Amino acid sequence: MATEKHWATKQTSKQDEVRDLFTLGLDWALRNRRQVAMGAGGVAVVAVLIGLLFYSRAARENEAWDKLSLAEAYSYYGRTQEAANTLAEITAHNANPAASGLAEIMAGDIKHAKGEHDQAVSAYSRAVETAPEALRPFAQADRIAALEAAGKHAECAAAASSFLESNTEHFMGPRIMELLARCQASAGQGDAAKATWQKIALQFPDTPWAARANSRLQPTAK
Repeated sequence: MATEKHWATKQTSKQDEVRDLFTLGLDWALRNRRQVAMGAGGVAVVAVLIGLLFYSRAARENEAWDKLSLAEAYSYYGRTQEAANTLAEITAHNANPAASGLAEIMAGDIKHAKGEHDQAVSAYSRAVETAPEALRPFAQADRIAALEAAGKHAECAAAASSFLESNTEHFMGPRIMELLARCQASAGQGDAAKATWQKIALQFPDTPWAARANSRLQPTAK
């Protein structure tokens, strides 16, 4: 294990040195672009440096995925603080929007599991704002669940309604509708909650969602 850590440290050090060299070279070329362009092969030099810039950016993006995998491993083994610290590093650099979005979602999951629901809502909210479009519905769904857990039922109902309007065919629709109905009921919106339960029962028959909805619609025994 110690050998692996030593190897990883050396590799990271080499990558950092290469990135620094690329950055210095590009900065010099940009500051002295006239001299570079006038020199023999100047255009080729600039092209190479631009290529190196893209290489450096790709390296940072790959590093973000590596750190995300490391955070997942930390979380799996119950080392939540180390996971949280690694996730914070990813979001601070924001080299890869997809990795950063997932990092915010994972950070929210850690807070949610610890019962820190307000902090989870904040993490999921950041993910909604920064994640690529494909990830955004997942961040939104997790935020809605965290709002319910935090006891913010009116806000939860509003967020769930907004999700359903924007993602009419999303596979998470039944889950969000159920959250909507529960939050409406908890917020004192009894009639709206009943209508949502009825909609679930009609739209998703012969499913666990419909079974729970029908159970909620049963008259309470006196």
